[in-house]
Amino acid sequence: MNQINVGTSARKKKKVGSSQILLFAFYAIVIAFAIMCLYPLLLAIGVSLTDETFVIKNGYRVIPGEFSLAAYKIVLGSLGKNILNAYTVTIMVTVLGTLFSLLVSSAMAYVLSIKEFRPRGFLNLFLYIPMIFSAGLLPWYIMCTKYYHLTNRFYALILPATLNVFNVFLLRNFFNSIPDEMAEAAKIDGAGYLKIFSIIYLPLGKVGLVTVGMFYALSYWNDYYLALMFITEQKLYPLQYYLYNMLANVQFMATQANQSLGYNINVPLETTKMATICITIGPILLLYPFAQKYFTKGVIVGAVKG
Repeated sequence: MNQINVGTSARKKKKVGSSQILLFAFYAIVIAFAIMCLYPLLLAIGVSLTDETFVIKNGYRVIPGEFSLAAYKIVLGSLGKNILNAYTVTIMVTVLGTLFSLLVSSAMAYVLSIKEFRPRGFLNLFLYIPMIFSAGLLPWYIMCTKYYHLTNRFYALILPATLNVFNVFLLRNFFNSIPDEMAEAAKIDGAGYLKIFSIIYLPLGKVGLVTVGMFYALSYWNDYYLALMFITEQKLYPLQYYLYNMLANVQFMATQANQSLGYNINVPLETTKMATICITIGPILLLYPFAQKYFTKGVIVGAVKG
């Protein structure tokens, strides 16, 4: 009997030891992956704070060899007005676009989650088709410019990206997890579909809405393609498209800086590019930690149930 207990205890210790080793390996892999993801950001910050001459001689480094704020003075000084305008456009597009996309997506997801709505099978199929087949770039561009007249319009940065089918299905699955009895009780009390949607589904779907809202916000914040297709006036440039132009033609920055300052100077191009990147990604990095607690739960619930 004692031998059996000793054997069982040894197996438990061995199992616990294996679990701890496996857990340690998982933590090590996650930490290594996090460092790999974080390294480019740290490298950009380090280079942006380094003197241009040191960067040319020694290459990129995470820790600044010779500390300098010259790049930030150039970006926030001579180019600051344009960047501030691009920031304003991007923030407005992100806020208004995210709210509008959430409204449209949640309304469509609610309709798809109503079991007594007979055409929902056809509507699901209608939404699936664009996920697999696309009409192509040319018909889409002609439709947006010739019939919707989106060229050089602010809403051109929002309307073409309003609805993402994947996000609609994610919200639909999340709404399907809400008990039907709650909606039936509201119907008995005389509530219509619109009231049920506003007082039951939207409050209870807060986790899913925050998750999908984060998807939309990241999409709008990082988008430069719509501006590339429809915007030619600089006052409507979003931040990412302005950055895209700057990085594509860095000599343009030197010209702009010299014209603004009135005399010729050597613009630190490499460090200026990194400083611009750091300035543009700041707000969205601050947004993510506030939505993180809803993020994982929303994705898991929306992906599993339904």
